[in-house]
Formats: sequence, C-alpha cells, structure tokens
Amino acid sequence: MKFYKPILSFVSLILIISIAASTRGQEPIKVTGSATDPGSTMIPGARITLYSFDRILQTTSDLSGHFQFNAVPSGKYEFEVMAPGFKRTIKQVYVADQTRTATQDKTMEVTVGMEIAPTGSPIVMAATEIAPPGTCGPSDSVTYGPRKTRDADALAGIVINRYPKMAVPRATLQLFDAAGALIAQQQTNERGEFQFKQTAPGRYHILFQHSGYWNMDFGEFWVARENQTYISLQALQLGKMVVCQ
Repeated sequence: MKFYKPILSFVSLILIISIAASTRGQEPIKVTGSATDPGSTMIPGARITLYSFDRILQTTSDLSGHFQFNAVPSGKYEFEVMAPGFKRTIKQVYVADQTRTATQDKTMEVTVGMEIAPTGSPIVMAATEIAPPGTCGPSDSVTYGPRKTRDADALAGIVINRYPKMAVPRATLQLFDAAGALIAQQQTNERGEFQFKQTAPGRYHILFQHSGYWNMDFGEFWVARENQTYISLQALQLGKMVVCQ
C-alpha cells in the first residue's frame, strides 16, 4: 500500500486541477449589445431574450438602445429581439469567454440590426359585434420566471375571454412540439387555468379549441429546465370581431 500511495495522491491532484479548470471555464459571462433600425438609430424598449434548453434570460434595451445580461453561463443560445414596428429578429449565438484574461470581466458583445415590419391591414373576422376601442393590443403573452422547485410545473397558464374579460373554462388545449407532433392535451378548469406537467425542454406551440370560440394557435414559445413558462391566452367568442388599424 505504501508503494501506491504517492501515485494515488498524484492522480487525485490531477483530478482536482482538471475540475478547477473546468469550473473556471464555465464562469458566467456578461453579454452586452444594442438594437438598431435600418438607419443605425438605436431602438429603446426592445425585448431581448436568450433561449436554451437549460434556461431563458430576458431583458429590455434602455433609452439609448443598449442592453446587458450580467451573468450568462457559457453555451449555445437562440438570441431573439422584438420591438413594436419591427420584424422579429432571431439568430444563434454561442456565449463564450472572448477576453481570455484573468484581470478583466468576461464580456461578450452582440449587436443586431432590425428590419421595419410591414404595415398591418385591418383584422376583420366575420361577425355581428365589434369589440370596443382599445382592445387591439397584443392578445396573448408568455413570461418566463424561475422554477421555484424542481417538481414545479414547467408549463402553465390561463385562458381569458377577450371582451368582456372573464375566465374560459372547459377549453381544450393541445400542446405540439417544434416538429408538429401532438405531445399532450389538457382542459382549462373553472378559473380558465391549465398546466402541463413534466414537459421536456424545447420549443412548443398550443392550439386552443372551444365550441363557443374561434380556434386559435398560440405562437412559438420555449420550455427550459430552470424556468416556468406561463402563458396568458385571450380568446375571441364566435359572433364577435376585432377591427385593428
């Protein structure tokens, strides 16, 4: 045993050094950048999101059009920028240490130029009643908060009647993955709430169906290991319409 002890100690030392080096390589990185229009003018209030299977991080560009994430773990992310009046912009980024110095903060800069969105034409659905003015804003929303416990629902939400505001019970919600495969199906409860348990990380969309409402397809959203995805969906009753200019 005495003959092998120095060898074992040397091997243990190598493992400790390797683990320490690996940990240093995974230190969070500051990600900064800006959003600009086709004329290189900064865009304030743009929503910036980093998506991965592990986590979803969000921030908003400031009055000067700049944004900043203070601590982003290394890895591959989908980088999304959204702003009113502009096309949604998506690109793949790999967050990694670009400074390669021990004395400076690890910082990565990402700049994105956005395209002007085409002017939308009025939305008119065959109906007999018109919703009142002021209801033409975004009808649906998705938020990504931290998952409080490991067993917490990965995906939950609520369905609200658009006008007047009230819960929509017994609506059928079908969950589809990015390839279009049906993953699960749920019904809203009496408060219009729904939840999908044990949803694997990835991209999804939801199809809403109810006998008294127009069918709706809620656009793409993400589920990540560290976040809870919460969806608020506004449904429109049959026999009503929304006119937006």
